Amino acid sequence: MQVYFEADFFIIKYSEANHVVVNKWTTTPTSDEFREAMEVLLRAMIDFKASKVISDTTCMGALLLEDQEWAASDWYMRAIEVGFSYNAIIISSDLFSEMSVQGTLDSVADSVTVNRYFSSMEDAMVWISKF
Repeated sequence: MQVYFEADFFIIKYSEANHVVVNKWTTTPTSDEFREAMEVLLRAMIDFKASKVISDTTCMGALLLEDQEWAASDWYMRAIEVGFSYNAIIISSDLFSEMSVQGTLDSVADSVTVNRYFSSMEDAMVWISKF
């Protein structure tokens, strides 16, 4: 996989074989870090013309409610506009982190994206490679 962006809190890679943008949170981000990373993720989706994303949130921790709302009402809609269609999310076993991620996606549940949760990168990649 090709590295697209790397910071202390977040990394984005691109899998040409599966035409998927893969991102991994390496620590709980601040609000500014979260929004910066999401903007870079959007740019990667545009640059690679990718409609599929795998997000590894196992080390993300809980997000602020304001950031969850921003992701659902602003970022998510812009991502859909550029073709975002399939979202595989690797979730943490931490209840608060899992609730944070699922809460954000539940608020846009009527969107046009297909969202699935996984416990491993391997399972997420197998599922998303079908599209």
